[in-house]
Amino acid sequence: MSRGLGDVYKRQMQARHWSGASGWGVSAGVLFAIWLCAALVGARGDEPEAETTRIQALLAQAREATAAVHDYTGVLVKRERFGDEIVEQTIAFKFSRPFKVYLGFIEPHEGREGIYVRGWNDNKIRLHRGAPFDFNVSSYPRSRVAMRDNHYPITSFGVERMLDFIAQNVQRGIRRGDAKFALSDGGLVDGEPTWCIEINTEPRKGRDVTVRADENLWQLAKRTRQNMYVILHHNDEVDSPTDVREGQRVFVPYHYASRGKYFISKRSLLAVKAVSWDHEGRFYESYEYTKLQLNPGLTDADFDPDNEEYGF
Repeated sequence: MSRGLGDVYKRQMQARHWSGASGWGVSAGVLFAIWLCAALVGARGDEPEAETTRIQALLAQAREATAAVHDYTGVLVKRERFGDEIVEQTIAFKFSRPFKVYLGFIEPHEGREGIYVRGWNDNKIRLHRGAPFDFNVSSYPRSRVAMRDNHYPITSFGVERMLDFIAQNVQRGIRRGDAKFALSDGGLVDGEPTWCIEINTEPRKGRDVTVRADENLWQLAKRTRQNMYVILHHNDEVDSPTDVREGQRVFVPYHYASRGKYFISKRSLLAVKAVSWDHEGRFYESYEYTKLQLNPGLTDADFDPDNEEYGF
């Protein structure tokens, strides 16, 4: 483990998660929790519109709280399905607005690092591969190298992107009118109390879409407003984003998942965890932001590969 990664991890273990968070963020979380508890107690189970109203109110508060966070550090624990294999990764990270990311792998691939700063390095990720092949390389976020064992490119990293993802799934379910929503106590996530937003949809509900000339799955996903890996996952005859041809029909689910559970911290009002199941009802992916330290005052040096604490 590099000195930078070790120092980040040590600070996260020693510091309380919310040190550096504005007093406004914690106070807002407490006040909103009181209001939401009262709303949940007074709610009737047969009022789906009231449920979605409460969910939208929670997401609006979460967006305000997220906007108040300029930078943060933590550890991302993620599990993703690729065919019949579940890939697990634990990664220490630093994040700063507008969009700067440092990643330091804890397991597997200890010693591997990555830095992405929007507008720097020709918008490529600087990767340090670590042992046994200790070399550096720059790669575009959606390249084969950068996307290996990842459902998402690094440009989708962070609690704000997770919140956007949750909000998009909620809005899609409301717009289509074929999703069931539930808002409840989410228990503890990394020792912090949470709210849980759950969305359930009908399995295998979607449409067949014809591939256009010179179109790959990334482009088709953008056209249909669906995640590329979700489309790839549900079309067994397609092996990669480029393994399609003009005129081919591919299945595009209406929803991201048949079931999703999304967790919002009651204290910070940040999105901290997301779990999804595919349209066969199998576990698909989970992402959990742990050991969060908010607004620690990161500098440009934290996102510089020449930082002597890093292994680049």
